[in-house]
This record gives sequence, C-alpha cells and structure tokens, in this order.
Amino acid sequence: MGESLKKMKSPTFIFFSCVLVLSVIVAILSKPYFTVPIFDVENNKYTFDSEQGNLTTYRSRTADPIQVRLDHQERTVYINHEKYLITKIEHAFNTNYDVIYPNGNKYEVQDHSGQLISFDVNGNSVAEVFFYVGSQRILQDGEEQFSPATLVTAAYQEYHFTRGAPGFLFLALTILIFGWCSFRYQKFQDFLFFLSLRSFWVNDPEPSDFYYFTSKVSGIIVMIGSLWIAFKAF
Repeated sequence: MGESLKKMKSPTFIFFSCVLVLSVIVAILSKPYFTVPIFDVENNKYTFDSEQGNLTTYRSRTADPIQVRLDHQERTVYINHEKYLITKIEHAFNTNYDVIYPNGNKYEVQDHSGQLISFDVNGNSVAEVFFYVGSQRILQDGEEQFSPATLVTAAYQEYHFTRGAPGFLFLALTILIFGWCSFRYQKFQDFLFFLSLRSFWVNDPEPSDFYYFTSKVSGIIVMIGSLWIAFKAF
C-alpha cells in the first residue's frame, strides 16, 4: 500500500498523468476544429448548420447565414437576400461553372486540379485579391461583392476544407516526452550520450557533470519548444 502511494506521488507518475489528461482534453476540444469542413466568404468562416429538403444552410459567427439550393445541375446561393445562380458543366477533362449575378453579370469559373479560376464574359481572369481599409472591404470599379470562385466554393462541398494540421499535436506530444526524459532521467541522458559522436572522442568516455547539466537545460528548452509546435497545429 505504501509503495503504491509513493509511486502515485512520484514526479514521473504525475507528469505522465497530466500529459494523458491534457491530451484527452485537447483532443476532445480540438476535434471540431480539425474535422468540420469550412469555407471562407470575405474573411468570415462558414460551417454546415442544417439541411431541409434541397436547401442547405451555412452559418458564421461573424456574418449573416448563407443558403444553397440544389436543383440538379443548378445551384442557387442566397446571400443577404440576393440570389446567385450557378450551373455546373462537366467536360471530358475538366469542370466549369457558369455564374449569374443578381445584376445580370455572367462569369465562368474553371476548375484546374481543385483550384478555381474565374473569367468574365470577355475571357479575362477575375482577380481574387481584394482591397481592405482596416476590416472594411473597398470595392473597386466593376468589382463584384463576392467573387465567382467564392460563390462556387460556397455552393459545392467538395471545395470546402478542414483547418489546421493535427499531426503537429502528435509531434509536440512526442517532443514533450523526449524533453521530459532528457530533463528527468539520468539513464536516458546516458543513452543519448553513448548514441552521440562524443562517445568516440575519448577513451573510456563517461558523461561529465556539465553534460548532465546541459541535458537538463536542453530538456527544458525542448519542452518549451513542444508547446510552440502544438500551437502550429492551429
């Protein structure tokens, strides 16, 4: 009983228990971030909200909802009480979309290996770079509020995407454990020493006190670095 209690109070048990609990909490809280498809409209992120019949609604925390109605090869996107008609045209080697705006303007959007490129009726490409003053979008002469490629992205779920790189979290966890072992365990420090080229520099090599000190410092730095890598996942 005493040995079990002592083991439960050991730094190793406490560390790995904290890592396990923290990993579970992060996994649960971050799962929607990494797995829920989104798309961007004017720097507002939209996610699926509901589906009723052939009408799908997407919502954003920072803007009004967007609705998409499916009618066979045609889809209608509703934004701010205005509708944009999109027709999908599939060819042998590529897919195009005809986009008609509420003002009657027409555009073509071409899918080039998943990248959407917009063209006007004269065949000129439509820029996807917008001008902002602060957070306010400034429309240039002849520029539409929503680009044709943006509307196609909203209308077709295959162009929605998931955020982040969850692999960085696993990498950060591995590096955190490596840093802790480098800081805490002399046997692990000895193992790293004999794996390094330093063990071949002298006869009968033995780790010095300075080596153990630098191993502890390096372990702390590595653990701090693992937090930076974890944030890179987002």
